[in-house]
Amino acid sequence: MKNKVFIYVFTALLAVSSLQAFKNENLLNTPRKEPKIFVNNRILARVNDKSISTFDLVKKMDLTFYRQYPQYAHSNDARYQYYEMSWRYVLEEMIDKELVLADAQESKIAVTSGDVRQEMEVALGPNIIENLDKAGLSFDEASKIMQEDLIMNRMLGGRVHAKALRSVTPSKVRQAYETFIADPANARLTQWQYIIITIKERTVERAENAAKAAYQLLMSGTTIDQLSDKLKEQKVLGRKGKVTASNVIKNNDQELSRAYKEALSSLDTGMYSQPFFHKSRESNAPLYRILFVQEKIPGGSPSFKELEGTLKEQLINQAVDQETDVYLQKLRQHYHIRQTDLDAFLPADYQPFILK
Repeated sequence: MKNKVFIYVFTALLAVSSLQAFKNENLLNTPRKEPKIFVNNRILARVNDKSISTFDLVKKMDLTFYRQYPQYAHSNDARYQYYEMSWRYVLEEMIDKELVLADAQESKIAVTSGDVRQEMEVALGPNIIENLDKAGLSFDEASKIMQEDLIMNRMLGGRVHAKALRSVTPSKVRQAYETFIADPANARLTQWQYIIITIKERTVERAENAAKAAYQLLMSGTTIDQLSDKLKEQKVLGRKGKVTASNVIKNNDQELSRAYKEALSSLDTGMYSQPFFHKSRESNAPLYRILFVQEKIPGGSPSFKELEGTLKEQLINQAVDQETDVYLQKLRQHYHIRQTDLDAFLPADYQPFILK
């Protein structure tokens, strides 16, 4: 979840900054020199006798950056923004990964070269070498990262996801549903799809008579398209009288006017409302309206069947987050990793990247 939020925020900021850069370049009307990123390399953390440097961090971020934003592969501006926003988050991920890899080594978990190759093709496409060049990585560097990611995913699958799945029982899903529907804010509004039939005439009396006749015709099976001709045949619609029908309108209960809400309240799909008077705002001409309900989707609480899959997925995600935290905390205790020791590696004023 945190990763999805981060990706969304970064993408939004990247789009805004890219647009601003484009505007600035157009305003100046001069070619823009691509800046360079300088890396202030140092050891950022040490986990289980393995050091993680700023260069290690850059390799990981370069691969992730290319996978998520290949359109910005040649933009150092975009890459620098990604580095600045994500390096602390990615460093935490790399520390956690080293702990999981140490656990995998103790458990003798491994992946084949075929698995790694397949994962690289999924991430980078069939032109692996060409795309790695764009990402600024060698084949061996990317292969190592992919191998470690696969091992980590397998460890998390066994240590975390299996437990999370077992913990989400049918009774917990049912309880989540009851909690959901107990909140009035989760009630759905009734959705309406309707057509407005408008009858205009020179006087209120003529409009009323034409509207009543129109309602009777509609109730006896006359279609909306046939309505005008039928009313003229019955001589209840004069030469200056007019019958029109709107396109299908979609509204919920909150979006309806008081008059329309009252007219629709007792109707269901396929029904017509009684004619009601409506004064035209444009010409002040007297007119009547009839509403035809093409479809009504009742509001209220969604059924358990509708929500079961969504609620189960939410519970599993919550359980995965909880089990992941428990698992990683156990690994930190097992390998004697303390946050104070990790913090000691990083000076408060440390700037890992400079763009100039």
